[in-house]
Amino acid sequence: THTHNMKQLLSTIYSKDLSGFTWLIFFLPSLLYFTLTRTIYAPTHSSSSSSIFGSNYKIASSIILQSPSSSTNSRNTLETLFYIQNTNEPSGPGGSIQLSKPLEIILQPPSSTFHHLSSSTWVHDEELGRGYLLVSDSGYSGRIWRWEVGGGPITIGKTLHMENSGCRSKIWRGDCPTNHHVTHRNDDDDNHTTTLPKKQENIQNYGSGGITTEIIKGSENAHMGKLLVSEWGERRIVRIEEDGSRTPMAITVPSPCMSGDKERLNTPNHLLYTPWGNLIFVDSLSCDATDDGKATTSGAVYRIQEAVNVPALPVSLSREAHSWNDTSSGETETKEPELLYNGMDAVYGVTLSHDLTSLFVSGVVRGNGEDVRALIVKLPLDDDDDDDEEKEEEEESSDDADKKITMEDSITENTADASSSSPMGILDSKSKVFYDVTPHIHPSCLSSNNQKEETPLFGAMAVDSSGNIYMTYTDGVLIIDSLTGRHIGTIPFHSEDTHHDDGALLTCTKEEDEEEKEIPTSIVFGEDGYLYVTTKHTLMRLKARVKGVAMPTNLVVPSKK
Repeated sequence: THTHNMKQLLSTIYSKDLSGFTWLIFFLPSLLYFTLTRTIYAPTHSSSSSSIFGSNYKIASSIILQSPSSSTNSRNTLETLFYIQNTNEPSGPGGSIQLSKPLEIILQPPSSTFHHLSSSTWVHDEELGRGYLLVSDSGYSGRIWRWEVGGGPITIGKTLHMENSGCRSKIWRGDCPTNHHVTHRNDDDDNHTTTLPKKQENIQNYGSGGITTEIIKGSENAHMGKLLVSEWGERRIVRIEEDGSRTPMAITVPSPCMSGDKERLNTPNHLLYTPWGNLIFVDSLSCDATDDGKATTSGAVYRIQEAVNVPALPVSLSREAHSWNDTSSGETETKEPELLYNGMDAVYGVTLSHDLTSLFVSGVVRGNGEDVRALIVKLPLDDDDDDDEEKEEEEESSDDADKKITMEDSITENTADASSSSPMGILDSKSKVFYDVTPHIHPSCLSSNNQKEETPLFGAMAVDSSGNIYMTYTDGVLIIDSLTGRHIGTIPFHSEDTHHDDGALLTCTKEEDEEEKEIPTSIVFGEDGYLYVTTKHTLMRLKARVKGVAMPTNLVVPSKK
């Protein structure tokens, strides 16, 4: 009788239509696995951050240092930028503030498989309804990686976006070094192994440098356009078309060395678009040796007018274009880059101001001997300037053509008369020294031995919607008020128990067996509420209350055709 009743019960259950509940067969085991892994492997120490809906990430920094020179408490300002722990402890100038949402390392060796991260940009995918981060690796022949959280509770993580992103033809660098094999999946597992060599010494940086997305007129988001890539191995800047072809945007530029010649790009970086659709980028090129036989460089900021209107290169010409000496070699009608500014010996970064009226340019100016200054210069950007008037101003200033900003120039607290800088650039005569970064950097980091063009030790910048500048440097990220030119605070790249309480600066001298110091190389705001920072081998993020500058798309100059 008991057996009969059981059979009758089962027969009743199977007679019901349970097709609407079949998803439970897959969902419940997945939920159980997800919950167990987040519970069993939850961190038991304070050096990691996690939640049931996120991965376990090592903490790079859990504090922000207030500016020691600030005349007023900057805590109120910092509370509007980041998530600060509520505490009654007083924190005056120079004191540290605890972050409730710390700076996290989301990818690091050995799983990161990064050789030399040099740039990052945010991309918005209209079909997905969300965005993701792209990071550019300039090591070997280059890769571009994609990092995304995804639309669900489980992070998608890192995937390969582009292979051989900077070198393909073997024409301009002699060879394209082979990228080491890696697994193209989300591999943020510490137990993951790759064929990446233990020591990454003498890596050839022929990969991709600066990257950005093209602005599209009238689009809902300024980060939806095609990807632009600085190909360091090909020494040019290209736009990646929908069919995979690469349209050359810039190959040669006016020499910043006062020779009047045109030179092929070297390692262009920090690409950005203005609201009018003009492309801005920087590069540092070698000049003739001085009288004492020392090789010199000159940093420059360039602009391509109406770059958004450059027609796509046909696929049939894409391979041939690798050998071009100029963009005019093909059928495209690319406007030649114009020199905006060359008042520094090396330029390391450029960004737009929050009101989109000015450019901030970072770089170094060398004086006599090993005397070097790290500066941020402000250039008023007026895309409606009459070029003829600018040329007349250049001719009037031709007597000063052999001058740059020198160490003897009178530099006030945050502004300076930069009229003594080289007048070759359109905006040289308008430049003003905005902020002197030199006191924040150890002298050993500014010596000529550490000033490699492809690996600057400071200068990548991002700007938030309130006008604050976030600039990378040897010890972390400086936060500067672009309206007043005052240092607000610092995000140190050290844990709470190792940060520089005594104000000491990180040195760049390296012992023979000492590990390489991780110095930030790029910084960008994501639309997911995070501020992303890269070093050569790591990707980090910090939850922010403030957003990056919102770029309008209705001002883009339409094509004349």
